[in-house]
Amino acid sequence: MTEQQQAVVSVGGQGPVAAEEPKRSTLLTVCPFILGNEFCERLAFYGISTNLIIYLTKVMGEDSGFAAVQVNLFEGTCYLTPLLGAWLADSLWGRYRTILVFSLIYFVGMTMLAGSAFLPGLTPDSTSVATPLQNAALYVSLYVVALGTGGIKPNVSAFGADQFDELDPRDRKEKKSFFNWFYFSINVGSLLAVTGIVWIQENVSWAIGFVIPAIAMAVAVVTFIAGSPRYRHVKPSESPISRVYRVTIAAWRENRRMKRAGALVSADGSSAEPLIPSEDGHTAMHRTPSLPWLDSATQVRARGGVQQFTTRQVEEVKLVYRMLPIFFATILYWTIYMQMSSFFVVQGSKMDREIGLPFNLGSFYIPAASLTVINTFAIVALIPIYDRILVPVLRKIGRPITMLKRIGWGLAICAGAMFASAIVERKRLALYHQDKMIDEDEGIVDMSVWYQIPQYLLIGMSEIFASIGQMEFFYDQAPDVMRSCSMALQLLSVCIGSYLSGALVFGIQAITSSLDPRGYGWLPKNLNKGRLDLFLITLGMLMLLNLLHFMWVAAGYEYKAIEHVRRAAPGSRPRPPRPTRPPVDHLDIPRARQPQDMFEPTSMTPAQYGRSVTFNPQTPVMPPQFR
Repeated sequence: MTEQQQAVVSVGGQGPVAAEEPKRSTLLTVCPFILGNEFCERLAFYGISTNLIIYLTKVMGEDSGFAAVQVNLFEGTCYLTPLLGAWLADSLWGRYRTILVFSLIYFVGMTMLAGSAFLPGLTPDSTSVATPLQNAALYVSLYVVALGTGGIKPNVSAFGADQFDELDPRDRKEKKSFFNWFYFSINVGSLLAVTGIVWIQENVSWAIGFVIPAIAMAVAVVTFIAGSPRYRHVKPSESPISRVYRVTIAAWRENRRMKRAGALVSADGSSAEPLIPSEDGHTAMHRTPSLPWLDSATQVRARGGVQQFTTRQVEEVKLVYRMLPIFFATILYWTIYMQMSSFFVVQGSKMDREIGLPFNLGSFYIPAASLTVINTFAIVALIPIYDRILVPVLRKIGRPITMLKRIGWGLAICAGAMFASAIVERKRLALYHQDKMIDEDEGIVDMSVWYQIPQYLLIGMSEIFASIGQMEFFYDQAPDVMRSCSMALQLLSVCIGSYLSGALVFGIQAITSSLDPRGYGWLPKNLNKGRLDLFLITLGMLMLLNLLHFMWVAAGYEYKAIEHVRRAAPGSRPRPPRPTRPPVDHLDIPRARQPQDMFEPTSMTPAQYGRSVTFNPQTPVMPPQFR
């Protein structure tokens, strides 16, 4: 066994017994390479994405609305490509090869982006807008970066977890520490990006500000490769995403065949066993009458008459489909959330960002994009309050907060963030119309940028409820083999929300500019000529309507308590089995939910995790940068 030697000792006079010396710490010998890769990659990503809208408006000469659309499309693509990366890792290449190949693609994109800002002729001068060639150089590099994120985002944390032997007590303990350090690496990388790199971009040089992330990505690749001899690998198998597709297609084809043959598809499930055992014999799940058309997949036979899909596999796919209404009801949250990286930043750029230094050392200008760090600080500060105070108090008074309740409160708080930002914008516009300016050329009004703090705090608070609650829901309500597929829904909701944000911005600007006699609309290049406040109020009202829709959907959702099993990683040492637990009631399917108990408590969050897409540790801290 690697890095383990056996020694011969005598125990109780019973003769020599083989004993193993403790192996080296996985956390200290293997994980630093993975953590270093994640730190550098997050530094690189947030070094370009945080201030991208300012680059598009100030350097490339784009309108605020168009720039916001491009930022939304870029961020949406960054959450779409992980589905490809997860499928490749699970089905074909394995996590190591997927991370390595996409890291190289990522580095190529970063190098292209740095070149587009550094080479003469690839950026417009201050009095003109970008040419098609200049736009092509920028956007091709951005979408190469978006493709590169697809192999890293869904696989790095899972690859780190693969290095630990779940049956080894030391590894189990270190695994929790690994995730703490993993999140620490993410936060430190993003913090340096939204403060140091953003400041360099606005005050020194955009070219240097893009070269530094490119260098960071090169270090990420080298660091990851350096640890190659030490890594453990999990062989790829069938991706759960592929299974959902195959079961769906098989059921559709079988239903068509049976319909042509005049056969009837049974929808009551009475012929099936009431309790479906698992392959490992430890867990079980019930046959359900919902989505009966999928039951036809169990009738499909492969060559030799072998059943192609078991009843359990079909029921697992059903669980994924039953989460879709919640999935659709939470997409708009990410549409609203994306305003933090677009119009919040543009709004801050039109406010007073000067801070006086002590001892008459002059002043310091805060980059507008750096205020996004308030969101991170809010999450770090408020999660312990939520976890240690709010949750126990609500549980003690008999009003426990469940996953769907948590998401619902997050949606409400998100709407509040839009109304708060609208109030700030209305005050800012009033000062502009009163000619209270500190820089007329830049259109900066005499209003401190710190007025934006409440809206950033509210967005951070909404993440604690909606984002983490959504992630927990998609994980908890899926069986083991479908966890990566259900977590893909969470990533996909961010992707669609980003694209929807771009569509809303484009549509609203097109409509309002056509109705405005001046032709400015709500979201012109110069926000002082527009009505960003009305746009933010519109988003807040849409979120309130979406909240009502979510409550209606949640009222009809039936929680499924699926026990998640701790499985050993391949190559782990055998361990005596634990005593089997007696049957428990929570495996039974609960009754249909009534509106008054729409948020019934669910089972505890599982302790061990499985496939790619997203790998969530057992910790209350879930920073926004992990998404």
